[in-house]
Amino acid sequence: MRIKLRYPASPENARDHAQIAVELAHEEYDADLDFSPGSLELVDSLIDSLREEGVDGEGAAEALFVLGCYLGEVMVRQLGGAWAPTPRSPLRGVSPWPMVVALADGSAWDAIGKAYKRLELGDSEYLPAFFETAAGGGRSGR
Repeated sequence: MRIKLRYPASPENARDHAQIAVELAHEEYDADLDFSPGSLELVDSLIDSLREEGVDGEGAAEALFVLGCYLGEVMVRQLGGAWAPTPRSPLRGVSPWPMVVALADGSAWDAIGKAYKRLELGDSEYLPAFFETAAGGGRSGR
């Protein structure tokens, strides 16, 4: 599965990257993503299927990036967050990604990094639980 990123990796383009994830899910898996918290189950299973196929982070880099943006965009829309440059967030020096989701409570969430961790570490990095932790006012998370 090769996709091309069409936009620079910046907070201003995160929504567009998330839309690429919607297209990817539809074209590659005949699955519909609707930016609801429930759709994160599907995103989690898509990443798990890559893991089961033996695809690594490098082989799925673009897909993981846009799926992470999708996770983040669900957080933005459902939790009233915003995409923020990582260097201007509580995750500066922690997250290698250029953008994270900042919530009104001051927490920041590395949605892109979470997608990569899900591939690398499996079930312990369950995406719906990440969302629920953020929704419950948990501390900043990777």
